[in-house]
Amino acid sequence: MKIIVGVKYCGHCNPLIEGPEIVKKIKLLQPDKLEFVSWHEAEKDILLIVSGCAADCAERPPFNGPVISVAGSSVERIQYALTELPGQILKKIKDPLW
Repeated sequence: MKIIVGVKYCGHCNPLIEGPEIVKKIKLLQPDKLEFVSWHEAEKDILLIVSGCAADCAERPPFNGPVISVAGSSVERIQYALTELPGQILKKIKDPLW
């Protein structure tokens, strides 16, 4: 069973990270278990909000499920090295308590 992740990006006006590149790296970690779709898609299990910098300006669309926020080098307000971001986001996606 695949986890369907809806992705919402900010405008990337002052990015510390490139959101689409981070998502590509997450896909490579679990290609058979994850499906990434636009946040517009009705069918999704999780909403991933990716802001390129700490301003975290990406809008939060209504969603009645788990939401994971990435802002620059932080995941859910915890700072990580840029190389750790894909793995840390994947942990949040797979977290059974989420």
